[in-house]
Amino acid sequence: MKARIEAATDVAMIGAWDAQRNATPFSAAELASHLEALERDAVEGHLFLIHTGGDIGGAIDVYVEEAAPAAVRDRFTAIAGPILIALPSGTLMVGGVEDYRTGRAGTAAAGGTIEVPTGDYTLRCSVAADPEREPASESALRTIVSPADIKYYDRITRQGCLGGVLTLLLFPLLAFAFGWPAALVITAVTFLAFFPLLAAGLKRNARYQRLHAIVPVFRLQHADPLFVIELHRVESRAGLTGGSVSSQKTPTSERSRRRLPARRRLPHSAAASA
Repeated sequence: MKARIEAATDVAMIGAWDAQRNATPFSAAELASHLEALERDAVEGHLFLIHTGGDIGGAIDVYVEEAAPAAVRDRFTAIAGPILIALPSGTLMVGGVEDYRTGRAGTAAAGGTIEVPTGDYTLRCSVAADPEREPASESALRTIVSPADIKYYDRITRQGCLGGVLTLLLFPLLAFAFGWPAALVITAVTFLAFFPLLAAGLKRNARYQRLHAIVPVFRLQHADPLFVIELHRVESRAGLTGGSVSSQKTPTSERSRRRLPARRRLPHSAAASA
């Protein structure tokens, strides 16, 4: 089974865990050393933790009881696994770690859930081997839209965005001639009017509208995932342990010294007691 989840984090950590864990919010002592508590849960197999190195969001593909296709493995490289993850309730949550052990049931605010058979699993996680490589979706897109049409669509879209940005250059030019108050008003009106006028003009472009109904939707639906996770059920935990990983290949010793960003959202239990 394959499932795709859209996940995001604003504390630089993506995780995978059993939904049952959210019924046990962090204690005050655990919140005082939150990162250490997360790493401890990870080692015990309750949480698979990915240190992303910054705020991030996008698709995560999860394969349950099957390997990722060869075409995917060719484009991705493993950064973790096989490691242990326990799923006693059979509901796997994937999302920002700010939603882990919040005391709230249900779907992660910045992620999603997958129903799987209950039990222990080995987990393997991979990231794109070459982030600069052309997305796989582009070759597939060329089978339904001609390369010339794709080039035309991208050029018109790029030129429209560039035109909007260039309207901001009116400010220094007009400020020199008419003073900054008048220049600010004229520039703001021009900038705000540009994109609605551009959209109105493009609505009369039949070729662009035909492509606009296909190209962006296809790219979103077939975009390469941020991470690929493979899960395989095991009968015994012998020789297995959980853990965490850095998608930036940060050494473990350095990760253990990191602290959560100051703007992280506290779990619900802590916010309520504040």
